[in-house]
Amino acid sequence: MPSIVTPQGVVHYEVVGSGPPAILIHGWTQAWNTWRSTIETFHKQYRLYAPDLWGFGLSDKERRGSFNVTDFIELIPQFMDALGIVKVPIMGHSMGGTTALGVALKYPERVRKVGVVGSPIDGRSLSIFLKFASNGNIAHMLLSGENQPLLKTFLRLWSPFVSRQNPQLFYDMTVNNSSGFTVESFYSSIDSLRQTDLREDIKDLQMPAMGVYGARDVIVNPRQIKLFDTLVPNGKSFYIEDAGHFPMWDTPDKFNKAFREFMEMDEN
Repeated sequence: MPSIVTPQGVVHYEVVGSGPPAILIHGWTQAWNTWRSTIETFHKQYRLYAPDLWGFGLSDKERRGSFNVTDFIELIPQFMDALGIVKVPIMGHSMGGTTALGVALKYPERVRKVGVVGSPIDGRSLSIFLKFASNGNIAHMLLSGENQPLLKTFLRLWSPFVSRQNPQLFYDMTVNNSSGFTVESFYSSIDSLRQTDLREDIKDLQMPAMGVYGARDVIVNPRQIKLFDTLVPNGKSFYIEDAGHFPMWDTPDKFNKAFREFMEMDEN
């Protein structure tokens, strides 16, 4: 994976494809490879950039003072500056989608259109399990070396609920990606996401926007799609009945249809 140096830390990323660029942002406890299947499907049509957020994957952890959504919002334009990208479509999954909305609101001149996948607009829509995960003491307990079997057991039990169609993929990806985050990035990022509320801000979103939500999502309340539909002026939404929190894994054909429509949305 290539990497670039931003004013606030090193960012590792994957880039594949040729054509118009787009940025894909992963969610909590994951990394760029959340988007692997999407990249494999669309790399002949688009040049797709998938960065690891600070504190996750192979991006900077040691030199970071915090791992909040506000930090991630600043990461994206710094990432674009380093790569010479002026303006681009951005789509994010879960916490990455909330980050994408934040970038679109703060830096609208850098974002052609914005897409969210299973993302909270109001952080209170997160599962109660994630409230516990935002507690530093619980995070230390879960992620300490001697408790790794406990974490794996919890993930094994939870996987069928998170990804109804592909629980093994969720389990494998999360276990593999767990080496890429620290205790602090684990709990502080989700704590900041819980405290994020964009309900008033997104009323001013002027660019095209898309929301994709799975009806069986147990991490973010899928009724967030109602907020999206009600509050986003130029929004279009997809509600996928048989998908959970990861529509790109659960129902790839339906998700790819949504992604294709997102990339083709009129920017005028």
